Amino acid sequence: MEAARYLPAGMVHDLNNLLTVINGYNEILLASCELPEKARHCVAAACAAGQRAATLAHALMTAGPAIPLDPRQLDVNLCVSELVTLVRQLLPANIEISAVLAPDLPSVLADPCAIPQVLLNLVMNSRDAMPGGGKLEIETARASSAFTTASPSPPRGNYVLLSVKDNGAGMDQATRQRIFEPFYTTHPRSGSGLGLPMVRHVVNESGGFLSVESAEGEGTTVRIYLPATQAGAVPLEPQTVPTRIIPAGSRENILVVEGHADLRCLIRDALAHLGYAVLEGTCGTEAEELSRGLADSLELLVVNAWLPDSTGPQLAARLREARPGLPVLFVSGHDAQADAIGELAADGDVLTAPFTLAELGGRVRAILDRRKRKRVLFVDDDEQVLMFAGEVLRNAGYEVLVGEDGNVALSIVEREPLDLVITDLVMREREGLDTMMRLRETHPSLPVIAISGAFGGAFLRSATILGARATLAKPFSGEDLVDVVRRVLRS
Repeated sequence: MEAARYLPAGMVHDLNNLLTVINGYNEILLASCELPEKARHCVAAACAAGQRAATLAHALMTAGPAIPLDPRQLDVNLCVSELVTLVRQLLPANIEISAVLAPDLPSVLADPCAIPQVLLNLVMNSRDAMPGGGKLEIETARASSAFTTASPSPPRGNYVLLSVKDNGAGMDQATRQRIFEPFYTTHPRSGSGLGLPMVRHVVNESGGFLSVESAEGEGTTVRIYLPATQAGAVPLEPQTVPTRIIPAGSRENILVVEGHADLRCLIRDALAHLGYAVLEGTCGTEAEELSRGLADSLELLVVNAWLPDSTGPQLAARLREARPGLPVLFVSGHDAQADAIGELAADGDVLTAPFTLAELGGRVRAILDRRKRKRVLFVDDDEQVLMFAGEVLRNAGYEVLVGEDGNVALSIVEREPLDLVITDLVMREREGLDTMMRLRETHPSLPVIAISGAFGGAFLRSATILGARATLAKPFSGEDLVDVVRRVLRS
């Protein structure tokens, strides 16, 4: 059982990669001005279907314990409408499916991917119970715990009722008592016996309950009660198809490392379309060879979580030895993998497949723009001064790192790319003058601003001799601090 829970995760990983490729190239086609209108309509339809497939791929993961449910306010009527449209092609022509939807139905708090999976399982069960054809009806309604026959009695309150009713073969009492047992199935050749246990699991986790009514020759009715929320119905966000992609790159150098050939080609083509200069590699060894030719001009690493010869975090760590602070975007096949990578690489962004070109381009642009903000290290052993200066500089548009003494400052300088260091001169551990002398040896081109209020500013003259680009006497205002920082960075 423990091994089996990982099987769908591996399958969904590959499926998400394929869906990313399919949907991504559709988006590139839609962004083309030369695409004829009829072809554009066909590609848009394919893209919408691909996005729906991505939703179903996520729903596969909710069937087991590998991925926790993600409850959100949900419009049950919209779920039913979309599912009926989807499953018509899965049902034989001799089965008639209809939906009776109550108007003004309140929303529920449930996973928007798990509830369609629940419905799909019930619909497929009804199909199997009607080999000679029949009628299948899905209905929604308002309900109250006072009108249910469930045992034990559910919590008092208002519910949304979702029922699936067929006029198929039905079940005898012995079968009905075992339907929620894992691996119990009346179709051993085609069924796993996990569908209805999954249904009950999702309903219970959503705070609801269900009942089953069935008799031989009289069909089956499954009623699901989900707690109604106080707020009005909140529909699912419609899946929209982008009509254009705005190039956002400025020829920044990006190294893409991905073992899946189709996915690698898509990311390469998408980033090139967005205006970036892209190099691609299939594994960690190849990526390291390519990175040597880029020297310090490599601005972003886009890498899969798992590579044929290493992991994404391992490769990022090796490349950062020569390029401290190199930004990384990890690509993962599904949410569980993304969580694992997040634990291994807390300082990297994670993008989970399937993703759209807008998501890829937006994430890449955000990472690069974040890096282009000037990074300032402010060093002072007074916590209040650190808080004040950090707030002022962040409001002025700078990325701020802080340290409480010279030892911490030198440690930060060794592992982080910086544009400026601002240091107090009198501190409890490794004072500012000593820190400046060390920086002159290890990072002679890194500008330093010295601040001090001790001995009437006498130490500031020494800091100027040691190479400080500017000095600032305490107390200073936020305006004074920003002015001197801007002046030094401009020079």
